[in-house]
Amino acid sequence: MIQKISKQVIETWISGFHKEDVEQLTNLFSKDATFYDPRYPLLKGENTIESYYTHLLSETTAWGATMFEGPYLHGEDCFAIHSRLKFTWRENNITVDWPFVAFFKVRLSDGKIIRYNEYWNTEDTLKKIGIKTWGPLPEYAKSK
Repeated sequence: MIQKISKQVIETWISGFHKEDVEQLTNLFSKDATFYDPRYPLLKGENTIESYYTHLLSETTAWGATMFEGPYLHGEDCFAIHSRLKFTWRENNITVDWPFVAFFKVRLSDGKIIRYNEYWNTEDTLKKIGIKTWGPLPEYAKSK
């Protein structure tokens, strides 16, 4: 079952980035999902995740991958991917090809993501983009 769900999640996730479709990306998550991006504290809930993707896609465009491996299945409800993602930073039009690992925990009854964690080198990515800082913490990422 997890093999089928993981393929569906990955296909929808990749498609959502290619189309820059916030709704499609957000709909992958359960209402009470948690989401970890190494730049921010743990994000919680569908509305916060929607704000995250809205913000991310306002800063980036032209998403793709130069390498993709997985899913690596773990247990009955978890999987991981390893990729070199490619995107363009809108502010200065620099394209970055960057290593990325993501872990997904899904609810088997409906295939919704209930926990998502991504890992990548934030300092290296800043250098590749050519900016000094990620800027102030967005409102959606501040603890409530």
